[in-house]
Amino acid sequence: MSTDTRARLSWSRLGLGTGTLASLGRAASISEVDRLLGAMLELELTVIDTADTYGSGDCERLLGKALSGRRQSFTVVTKAGYRHSNLPGPLRPLNQFAKKGLQSLGLRQCFTPAYLSKCLDNSLERLKTESVDAFLLHDPTLGTVMNEDVMRLFEGLKRTGKTRTVGVSSGDSEVLNAAISSGVFDVIQTPASLKSAVTIRPLWLECEARHIQVIGSHIFDPSCLGIPGVTHEMLMRGSSALLPKNAVILCGTRKPSHLSQSKNWALDPLPEAEAERLAMKFSAPG
Repeated sequence: MSTDTRARLSWSRLGLGTGTLASLGRAASISEVDRLLGAMLELELTVIDTADTYGSGDCERLLGKALSGRRQSFTVVTKAGYRHSNLPGPLRPLNQFAKKGLQSLGLRQCFTPAYLSKCLDNSLERLKTESVDAFLLHDPTLGTVMNEDVMRLFEGLKRTGKTRTVGVSSGDSEVLNAAISSGVFDVIQTPASLKSAVTIRPLWLECEARHIQVIGSHIFDPSCLGIPGVTHEMLMRGSSALLPKNAVILCGTRKPSHLSQSKNWALDPLPEAEAERLAMKFSAPG
């Protein structure tokens, strides 16, 4: 990522993960999302992470309404690559059922340039914005991140101004290595729980050396929280100790109080040696 691009974007230490805001049967109301974004402004949190497949587009629609009048205060990240339905108007409630149908037929993902380009256009329309700050491939295959046509598309999307940066969201080390080495991607999003850290931390350090922005997700790994004595605070402070200092840590919540508490934890990391010890413990077999 160029120094100029980094200067123009605001990457807060804590960001909002929106994967459950439009969950089937328990979607958040626009007033809930509006309050959440208001709390982010008060807490000086800027990063909102979403994807076109979250709620089959309904999450982006909610955000588009809540961002009205304050879009410039946030760094908006979205992703594409999973197939989903995009039925209009009164048919929208059927979108999530249609998405499940596509998945059951084995039509889970598509990374053709034409599909990705259309996905971004649809996301911009739902988000009610002319551009996003980062557009990521959502769990791409190794072949996708090495595909010259996809690389040309992403470079072109930056030139058109539809996205300021491009990147990859993945937990696959081979895919991440290829993406980092390509010289094309500005942003890398990875799992960042203490259970994942031993394997993926060397890639975070490589990103830091190459001035690639890191976004850490899935901090509160259920398999870690299931261990007696392990708390949300321990996991957030531990991951914060191991991630690069300028990395974003995502917190998926609907409650402003949770954002506030998570920010305090993220800004008060464990001693690095203690975090490394915990990471080794959580990643050990059995």
